[in-house]
Amino acid sequence: MDRKDRVKLLSDLVKINTIGGREEATAKFLSHYLEGYGIHGKTIEVEPGRFNLVAEIGNLVSPVVVLTGHQDVVDIGDRSKWLHSPLGAEIIGDRMYGRGTSDMKAGLAAEVITMIELKEAGQPINGTIRLLVTIGEESSTVNHMQGAQYFAEHGYLDDVDAAIVAEPSGEPLDWLTQDTPLNPFKFSADQINHLVDKNDLTEQYLLSYAHKGSITYEIATKGKTAHSSSPQLGINAIAPLIKTYDQQINYFKTLTKENPVLGKTVPVVTKIKGGDQLNSVPAAAAVFGKIRTIPEEPNDQIIAQLQRIVAENNRDAKADIQFKLLGNKYPVMSNPDDKLIQLLHRFGEQELDQVLPLGGYPGGTDAAEFVRKNPAISVAVFGPGNMTAHQVDEFVELDNFERFIAIYKQTLTAFFND
Repeated sequence: MDRKDRVKLLSDLVKINTIGGREEATAKFLSHYLEGYGIHGKTIEVEPGRFNLVAEIGNLVSPVVVLTGHQDVVDIGDRSKWLHSPLGAEIIGDRMYGRGTSDMKAGLAAEVITMIELKEAGQPINGTIRLLVTIGEESSTVNHMQGAQYFAEHGYLDDVDAAIVAEPSGEPLDWLTQDTPLNPFKFSADQINHLVDKNDLTEQYLLSYAHKGSITYEIATKGKTAHSSSPQLGINAIAPLIKTYDQQINYFKTLTKENPVLGKTVPVVTKIKGGDQLNSVPAAAAVFGKIRTIPEEPNDQIIAQLQRIVAENNRDAKADIQFKLLGNKYPVMSNPDDKLIQLLHRFGEQELDQVLPLGGYPGGTDAAEFVRKNPAISVAVFGPGNMTAHQVDEFVELDNFERFIAIYKQTLTAFFND
């Protein structure tokens, strides 16, 4: 494939509207696209109108390396703030703008192109490359990553040795050179100086072999409404919620362990709601939280303590208090000396022509579901794109998109033939 064809594939993917889900069109488009190059792709309906895609190439059953990416993207937000069409795939200079350009249709396109070009090269692949394209990584409020869960539950990860998650792994270099650096990868001041000095591109990349898990939950209370002049006739749902909230905040202060790569557990109360109007006793209230977790403070341990706090308060409160687990994603922690990670590091530095730090990805990925099923999988989070993901005028640099295709091809060729 030439550059024009590669960019056309990415453009076509960005123009398919997968905001909030709607993955059927993308899965079927990619299946048809792969068939044009002699690669059979199987679409799987995971939920009504939402399809995973799986495809394989290779000459041997093992080892197995997974290339994975999600199809859905987040909402565009306030359209009036966009300078470029959110679904237009507009190209200005070396940048393609649009929702999903970075997160993560560029990574998905790079993986598809990698498979096609390796097959077209005609060289033996002494193992299996398995493409797993998922639904629901971005767009489901409850127990998201359904596509990854499906693959895990139906045996697609059982024989896998390693996986590349092509999530965006760069940040604009000028973010690091500001007086107060925008620093989502949490580079130290010395690291920033060293990286900037050695980087002639406009983006700095991080190769991640770990990322935090997450717990998403709701604590809801139910009381009884009444006129505010006669509160004794009702049951105030907010009062026991505040007490429970205070106790969970005190518990969070005890989470002091630290992972050398991922740092500390990070709990955030993200949403609160309650009551109907100012002159009524509230009959319902709820608080929502998101906790980014590390291996040293296991998810199940934290969940059990939150449930314990709720149970203890339920014994004393007139209102009914319920804990609802909305998502439970495990941390990912691989060995940085793993063969695939080291090959990605070698060819990443070579193609990007920069110092490529090894570290931890700041967000979660579908790999959380993969390692829950098969903890032996070595995971690398490394893909084109940057931390403009989820922002207005999200973009990807096309030269770096091309570089990642070269990185993936060289890495996989070496992995299966060295």
